[in-house]
Amino acid sequence: MEDTKQQLIERWDTFLSKIKARCDEMITQANQGTDMFVPQLLFDNNAIGNAWTGIRNQIYELTEKISEAWLKMDRLFDDAGSSRAETELQREKKEKMSAYIQWEYEKNRIIAIAKAARQILSNVKKHVNENKLHNCTQCGFPLDIPIYSFRAKNVKCGSCGSVNTFKPDDRVVALETWVLVPLADECALINKEKEYFLQEKLNSTDSKKVTDQQVQELIEARKATYKSYYQFLIDNIPEKAEFYERQRDERLKWAEKI
Repeated sequence: MEDTKQQLIERWDTFLSKIKARCDEMITQANQGTDMFVPQLLFDNNAIGNAWTGIRNQIYELTEKISEAWLKMDRLFDDAGSSRAETELQREKKEKMSAYIQWEYEKNRIIAIAKAARQILSNVKKHVNENKLHNCTQCGFPLDIPIYSFRAKNVKCGSCGSVNTFKPDDRVVALETWVLVPLADECALINKEKEYFLQEKLNSTDSKKVTDQQVQELIEARKATYKSYYQFLIDNIPEKAEFYERQRDERLKWAEKI
């Protein structure tokens, strides 16, 4: 009976190893595709985003294969006389592998979109004159408007007092969506990874065995993710600081709901 159990363990380990290898291969190919396509981008990352959406579907199929395989292995371990503890140890391998491949996708997707963001930023800078002055339409006096201003606004001239309507360049406005948000995601990546695996550990633990310390660790990790993400946006889009501070504070309240 022990030999049968050992054979099942080896069979299960081999299957999971193949799943991991397939995941790693898919991610490597996706990164290679990203590196080849990024230099061709102009002012949006739709192409990169769509490519990684396709990879996400393939990753989902891998997690489904793991779940389907475990349904069979669970019965086989039971038939082989495995104890509950022995079977649980093998089930944990399933949870860890599923978590691994899903995080590998998410981590690499965030990094890929950030690469695209840097290319887009470079492209925009080539088309925006950073030395340009916005002058009053009435008297020609320089107006106090940053080149990288994301909002249309009315600006009072400091010389003649007339009100000027300012509309930012559409390519500059697009930086918020296509550049700064992806870079904020990348900035929060380390905290997000910790949050992800703490959440996965909590999900795979019997609710009766979850400790207050585990819950608090997850809450703090969530908060760290939100803080780093929104601080990046606040620092880089100061004119929308109040908007992002409100969003951050709402998320921090939500973070405490486990």
